Amino acid sequence: MKKENVKVLLALFCVLSAVFFWGCGGSGPGAPGSGGSADTGIEPRIVFVTHFDPNDDQGDVWLIDLFQQQCDATTAEVWGDDFAAVTFNGLLLNPNVPSTNELHITDYRVRFSPTQPGLPPIEEIRGTNQAIRIVAGEDTVGNFLIMDFGRKIQTQIDTGWSCSVVTEPDFIQFCNGGGSGTYPVFTPLLYNMKLEMWGKDRFGNDFTVGPIERTILIANYDHC
Repeated sequence: MKKENVKVLLALFCVLSAVFFWGCGGSGPGAPGSGGSADTGIEPRIVFVTHFDPNDDQGDVWLIDLFQQQCDATTAEVWGDDFAAVTFNGLLLNPNVPSTNELHITDYRVRFSPTQPGLPPIEEIRGTNQAIRIVAGEDTVGNFLIMDFGRKIQTQIDTGWSCSVVTEPDFIQFCNGGGSGTYPVFTPLLYNMKLEMWGKDRFGNDFTVGPIERTILIANYDHC
């Protein structure tokens, strides 16, 4: 599926779903729902969020490539895990009082809610990340796994997705997007993805960030 066509579909879906979600942007800059600032003295804020896949930075476009295509008889499409790159900034609740405190994100969770009836469930992701440090007045970038190849393969199985290759006399690839699995549906598969993060400051006080919400479209995208 060509990405240009899917972007048009995504824009239409965002308009139609505005009454049900906070748009396809979900929780953008500011991350409403962040908590614990009264104890830490620092409000963790989200500056922006981008999608990284094995091909490159995809910006705030959330197309998840379900299947690894064979580009030709000897070359396979670059394919694998997808990540959200989140840029944080800390805001002092009382800017007149100097603070040496800092926030450390220790855990995160990614959950997937189908936006269409009959879609297969996707197992939530739970992870740890000890390297993300948020201080007042500085930007910090953290990377969070949002879809691994194992969940992609399980979704292929659940939907009956399959591809076959004919190499002679010319290289041709046929892909069937559903019909033989437990959940016989066709792509793109639309899910509401929710990323939640939490951790402690240097004094042991708890805080939360998010949730960040995005609508993701899972399909077979051509990156050859």
